[in-house]
Amino acid sequence: MTTREEMETLIARGRYEEVLERLEEIEDPLERVRLLLDLALAVGGKKGLEDWIPDLVEDALYIAERLKNPSYRGIAYAMIGSTLGSLGYDEDAMELFARALDSTDDVVSPLERGMVLSTIAYHMTVGGYPREALEIFNVAFDTVMGAEVRYTQKVDGILRIGELLEAAGDELPAGESLEFYGMAFDIFDKLHVNQRAGVVEKKIQLAGTVRDVGLPEIRRALLEGRHHQAIVLVERKYDGFAALVGELEVALWMKRTNSLEYPDIVDRAFERYGGSTLTEAGVRKVAKLLTELGRLKMALRFAITIKDPTARSEALGAIAMELARKELFEEAKKVVGKIPDPAIRERILMELAGMEGSR
Repeated sequence: MTTREEMETLIARGRYEEVLERLEEIEDPLERVRLLLDLALAVGGKKGLEDWIPDLVEDALYIAERLKNPSYRGIAYAMIGSTLGSLGYDEDAMELFARALDSTDDVVSPLERGMVLSTIAYHMTVGGYPREALEIFNVAFDTVMGAEVRYTQKVDGILRIGELLEAAGDELPAGESLEFYGMAFDIFDKLHVNQRAGVVEKKIQLAGTVRDVGLPEIRRALLEGRHHQAIVLVERKYDGFAALVGELEVALWMKRTNSLEYPDIVDRAFERYGGSTLTEAGVRKVAKLLTELGRLKMALRFAITIKDPTARSEALGAIAMELARKELFEEAKKVVGKIPDPAIRERILMELAGMEGSR
C-alpha cells in the first residue's frame, strides 16, 4: 500500500504527475487533501506550474465537501485555507477558515469541538494569520474547559491544545512565537507536565535571544546545537546590519548555552560587516548585545557614541553593572563617570555600592 511518506518523497523529487496518478491509492481522504495541498505548495512559484494550483485546490475542496464527519470536514477546510494563505490568496483563505469554523457547529461533543477548533487555529497560524489564530485557541480552551466530561479527558484535551500552541509557535518568527509559547508553557506548568514545560521554557528563552532574526529554521538549528548551520542561515537570509545583529544574537545564545566558540562568532560578525556606519538605533542595539556578550570594551566604544543622553546613560549603566558583576569596581566607577543623566548615574552608583559592600 502506498503511504503518505512515499508520496512526499515523490513530491520532493519533483515527480508531481506520478503523485496525481497514484493519489487514489491513499485511503484516508484527509491524507489525500494534505497531499494535494503539499503539491500546490511545491508547484507554487515554479515557472509554468502555477496553473496547477487552482485545479489542485479544487480537487482538495471536492474531497473536503464530501466528508460527512464535521470534524474532518472542518479540519480539511482549515488545511486548504492555510495553503491558500501561504500562497497569498488571503480572501479565499479567510473564506475557507470561516467554512472550517462553521463546520464545528455540527460537532456535538464540546470536547471534540475544542480539539477541532485548536487544530483549525494551528492551521490558521501556519497560513499566516497568528492574531486570528490566538482568538480561536482561546475559544478552544474555553470550550474544553466547559465540557462536562471526566477530569482526565479534560486534562488530555487541554494538553493537546498546549501541544498545538507550541507547534504553532515553532512555525512563527521569534517575536510572534512568544505569545504562543507563553500560553503553552502556562498549560504545561499548571498541569505539572514538567519536562514539556521545560522544553517550551527553553524555546521562550531562545526566541527572546534571537528576536530579530529568529526564523523557525534558525531556531531549530540552535535548539539542536547546530550553531554553525544557524550562522550559515543568517548569512543566507540577511545582509548588512541585519546580518551583524543576527550573528551577535546567535553568539549570545551560544554564550548562554555554554558554547566556548561564541567569541569567534562575534569577531567574525564584525569582520563581515566591515566599517559601515550604523544608525542611532543600530548603535544602541549593538551596544546592548555586546554588553550581554561580555565584550565590554567594544560595547563601551559604541555606547559613548549614542546621541540621546538617556539612552547613552542606560547603555553605560548596563556596562558598569556588568563590570561590577565581574568585581571590576574601579573600572565600573570610571564608566559611571561618563553617564550624562544625573538620576541614572546616582542609581547606578548606589547599586555598585551595594554590590561592593556585599563582597
